[in-house]
Amino acid sequence: MIYLIVRKYQYKNTEPNYRIEKWAKTIKEANQFLSALSLLENDEYVMHFIVPAQENPALILTEEVETKANGKEINITEEMPF
Repeated sequence: MIYLIVRKYQYKNTEPNYRIEKWAKTIKEANQFLSALSLLENDEYVMHFIVPAQENPALILTEEVETKANGKEINITEEMPF
């Protein structure tokens, strides 16, 4: 299982902002990262927490997956125009 260390920033009554700060393969390693980040962070509006994340093979894109862009079906292996 993979563990994500998530950073939450919320200033007073604003909408919170989340981002993944680190990831770990074990809960022990995740707790070590969390402790280190908590010690280093001095912003009162920032909080870190651990979220277990299970890899989901259904979310892995393959060459067989197709998507629609601007109403046109394209294969994800095609090069993008930018």
